[in-house]
Amino acid sequence: MASGDIDLAPRPRMDVLKALPSSLGADAVIAMNPENFTYASGVFVLTMRFVRARQAYVVFPAAGEPVVIACGIDGPQIKEATWIDDVRTYEEFVEQPVDILIATIRDLGLEKGRIGIDFDYLPAATFQTLTRALPDASFFDTSAQLAAIRSVKTRQEIAVLERNAKLTHQAVLDAMASSVAGESERVIANRIATRIIEHGADTITWISFPCGNAGKQTHGHPSDRPVEPGEIIRFDVGGTYGAWASDFARTYSSGSPTAEQRDVYAKLVDIQAEVIGMMKPGVAAQEVFAFCKKKTLERGLPFLLPHIGHSFGIEIHERPLLRPGEEIVLEEGMVLNVEPLTSDSQGIMYHVEDLVEITGGGTRILSLGLAPRELPVIGKPVSG
Repeated sequence: MASGDIDLAPRPRMDVLKALPSSLGADAVIAMNPENFTYASGVFVLTMRFVRARQAYVVFPAAGEPVVIACGIDGPQIKEATWIDDVRTYEEFVEQPVDILIATIRDLGLEKGRIGIDFDYLPAATFQTLTRALPDASFFDTSAQLAAIRSVKTRQEIAVLERNAKLTHQAVLDAMASSVAGESERVIANRIATRIIEHGADTITWISFPCGNAGKQTHGHPSDRPVEPGEIIRFDVGGTYGAWASDFARTYSSGSPTAEQRDVYAKLVDIQAEVIGMMKPGVAAQEVFAFCKKKTLERGLPFLLPHIGHSFGIEIHERPLLRPGEEIVLEEGMVLNVEPLTSDSQGIMYHVEDLVEITGGGTRILSLGLAPRELPVIGKPVSG
């Protein structure tokens, strides 16, 4: 799928972000975990995922314009790409990022303010420095509130996620059509990874590739063992495309599938289609989980997962998760991976996963299409 006129660095919901402090009765909200910073600033800084000490913040005051604080080596990239005018940087190893944050809070006149920040990521040492330097300020957790904003996607964000899903799906189809029994698990898994890169990904996020008896493991790794005829091949893969990613799973046969293997697989594909068919605005995430569990047990299959899907975006598992106890209601503009999993009488697991958009009337598939009902065999072209 060509990128065409797709904006690969879509702008966030800026009006909602700027209104967040007032809606929470706060004087400011600070986005600082890698996903919230990326979303709020509109800039993907690669090293933030790997170098925890290189902290960055977006400060949203209730009154006034937002401020970006980041490491100086990333300053040119951020200044060129962000929608925020006020960008402040620190010199790494000379200045501490939290000291620039403290100075910014004082500049904004918020040293006695009520301030939200990402407690799910904030290091204890940083928090201690903040509270000692600003003893009259109060800090509270706004991780969930920022995540809730990210859970409803803009049209540009959905376009990027759809592009990534289709590219990854096509890469998998190409790789599996050119694979054969007798090749090692690692050779086939590497072929998938190579195709994902060739189809536009920057990196491979993960490859889970359990085959044969290892198919009893939820997240198995490819080995150098040759794939034997009659085995189930299951994989869950994802590529990284800048700030965004893909997440996709399929189950194949290495050849000569048994009647049970074909039956279990077909039932799983039917379950996924029925689950996607009942998803629409107003349905609680926990209802989707309960529906999937009911349909799985009705077909006499084991129900194995603590969740059967998750919202997807800058973060791999965003809210809501399709799990018990998740009361968040599906909304138009949410994008979720739907991924039921079951096993056969030997304990070998089967898994399919596709990305869907919640629309006003139900759902729209963002991959190239759901898995074919007939168990696909490696070395043969399939449609899904």
